[in-house]
Amino acid sequence: MSRGEHNRVQRMVALKAAPETVWAAIGGFGVMASWHPLIASVEVVDIEGEAYRHLTTTEGEKFFEKLVETGPNYITYTVEDGPLPTDDYRATLSVVPEEEGCHVFWGAYFEPVGADGHLADEIVAKFYEIGLEALAERYG
Repeated sequence: MSRGEHNRVQRMVALKAAPETVWAAIGGFGVMASWHPLIASVEVVDIEGEAYRHLTTTEGEKFFEKLVETGPNYITYTVEDGPLPTDDYRATLSVVPEEEGCHVFWGAYFEPVGADGHLADEIVAKFYEIGLEALAERYG
């Protein structure tokens, strides 16, 4: 799974919905456009037996990501190409059952690079926060 405490950026939201319900909505590699307000489209492609996705943001930015690992309630992926000022970007999105619902955790490890590298933490954190806020509005 995720590198956990080694994540450079991580965010979490508590939801009152059942973990199975939330995971059914967010757990697929090709479904981010259905729940994250900043993602306009997702196209999943198979390259030599590996799953990749092309993400396009509402601003027209494009990301190319590779599915690394998936489990019952988590998905780990890498950003292979995109506009972020980062290298070695590896992220995990997971749903953890709680007594009265669940928590959704989203964390990433990466190396900031380039002239805008100092903004990487802020950019990633804001992207995660917007997605998690959308889930909070949907699931309470």
